Amino acid sequence: MSMDARARLDAASELAHEGRYEEALREFQWFHDHALEEMPSLYGVRLSYALGAWVDLAADYPPAREALLRVRERDAALLLAGQGTRGLLHDVVAIDDELGQVADTHALCVALEKADPALLLASASLVLPAIIAAGDHALAERLLPTPEETIRERSRFLMKVFERWRRQYARTMYIAAQVDIYANDVRQVLMVLEQRGRAAEAARLRALAVDLVPATTLRRAVRAALFPGARPGHGRRRRR
Repeated sequence: MSMDARARLDAASELAHEGRYEEALREFQWFHDHALEEMPSLYGVRLSYALGAWVDLAADYPPAREALLRVRERDAALLLAGQGTRGLLHDVVAIDDELGQVADTHALCVALEKADPALLLASASLVLPAIIAAGDHALAERLLPTPEETIRERSRFLMKVFERWRRQYARTMYIAAQVDIYANDVRQVLMVLEQRGRAAEAARLRALAVDLVPATTLRRAVRAALFPGARPGHGRRRRR
């Protein structure tokens, strides 16, 4: 009986542990190319644990790194040919991140702005960290045409998470992680604005990012993340 996608990923890790590197590489390649066809729920695992394990294999088996780079270049070529998707761009970003080559993500984005600007704009949240790390705040600003709406969108998602999971104690850590993600997304927007000489707008949006979170406990956590060191009442939501 054939193994399912998750079992094949486990097998790849076991083969690598046993020193059967060539076989392990074949399993990692299969998983990357076909896992989502069987189990779409493995999307996150595929771009985190699986890629990390593949890179670990490359430390002992250089052909594994070469194979991963070929996958990256194949996907990048499709993107630049106008045949890419947000998911494919996410693949390249994740590979670059695992290989410690975020500068390559920035270079791809510069080229993609000409080749497929609509895709790049739609994928802004995926690529902004690499673009900001490269110091290209001008490109980052172009990918944030409506900074306020970006923050409002992120806040709506945070509140959906909170409303869904707030009564489940086991999800407390998950909610905390989502607060961290929200705060980090907001800080990225603020950094771009500040670096582009829009400090007053950044200050207004920092306060707005707190005010958009009506749940008291959640708002307190967001305020602490966005106004570190502020007195407890600082940024408290105003009565209307």
